[in-house]
Amino acid sequence: MDTRFLVVGAGIAGASAAYELAQAVGGEHVVLVEREDHPGYHATGRSAALYTETYGGPESRTTISALARASRPFLERTPAGFTDHPILTPRGLVMLARADQHTAAEAWFAECRNLCTDLTLIDGDRAESLIPVLRPGHFESAVFEPGAMDIDVDALHQGYLKGFRAAGGTIAMRTKVSRLERRDGR
Repeated sequence: MDTRFLVVGAGIAGASAAYELAQAVGGEHVVLVEREDHPGYHATGRSAALYTETYGGPESRTTISALARASRPFLERTPAGFTDHPILTPRGLVMLARADQHTAAEAWFAECRNLCTDLTLIDGDRAESLIPVLRPGHFESAVFEPGAMDIDVDALHQGYLKGFRAAGGTIAMRTKVSRLERRDGR
């Protein structure tokens, strides 16, 4: 196989990389290879995703939040023909804290509030009004991120594959990569 760019794996990461490469250099220069019978067979095919600007641990949260915010315009307004329906669906996210967890919730809120402008620290009564199935009085407080959304992973994945093909990219299914080598600068 002779190509400028070879992307190994047609799950969400590979499909998105191949899509972006095809947009940048032309799909005829990009080949996406997948060992399985169809793209997204493993983790992508079983993924449920949440768009949140507060994801990650203390050492990585700032970087991950920046990546999430940078991705939001694309996810909210995908290119024409990318998908038949929205990728993001409003959900909201509530991180609950019992009385013994309240101090930790306050600390987490303080750490994240600069990353996410709609983040709020709410009391247990407000959390119960948002989630009526909660046991009354069980939670002292919560951190509420109303802008968190579900991501339709399948629609996103299929959109990347569709856009890759439309740009002239090639997908090679049932193709196991066992060796790659560079010859004559290629």
